[in-house]
Amino acid sequence: MTVDILDAGSGNIKSIQNWIERLYIPTTIIKKPTEIKSKFLVVPGVGSVGPYMDKLKKKSFDKAIQDHINNGGRLLGICLGFQIMGAYSEEDGGVEGLGLILGHTAKLGNNVSHNGWEKFFINKDKLNTQSFNSTMRLTKRKNIKGRVFYNHEYGFISKDKKIFNQSISSNLNSYSSMIIKENIIGIQFHPEKSQQTGLDLMSMIL
Repeated sequence: MTVDILDAGSGNIKSIQNWIERLYIPTTIIKKPTEIKSKFLVVPGVGSVGPYMDKLKKKSFDKAIQDHINNGGRLLGICLGFQIMGAYSEEDGGVEGLGLILGHTAKLGNNVSHNGWEKFFINKDKLNTQSFNSTMRLTKRKNIKGRVFYNHEYGFISKDKKIFNQSISSNLNSYSSMIIKENIIGIQFHPEKSQQTGLDLMSMIL
């Protein structure tokens, strides 16, 4: 199995690649939609949503991501790559998203900037209500407990009560830390910067 990493010119691509390859999984950097071949596509992103969506649309990556989902591929969006999954983002005066998940991205409460570590726990059994098709069997662990690293000013607010949705913390409980809807996974924190917890999570996902 190879993991495709979308490169729209706005993201910490090399860090994502190094993180995945630490699990001895080969990766391919995708610069054109026609290069997407893997069943597992990672969409990272940093910066603001307006320029990022412009780059995606200019290269027709927005349609390619939708086609990937419709063809049964799995999608992992990280940080800004997660925030674009909803209907829209309030950032940059309001920007239309991909509409893959029922919800939207909004400024964090009290205009805070959330930079730092938070506790993280996940039980794989909770994911069984989704099509959580982990295929690589890289780990037999059912529980992951540790801490993860955040760096953001906007967060995703899910409106879908049927999906797996884990909040960031008690202080930011309206915003999603991680969501899973069938073959779509969204992560607000940076797993590639989250040390062993990030590696354990990717081992469970793949």
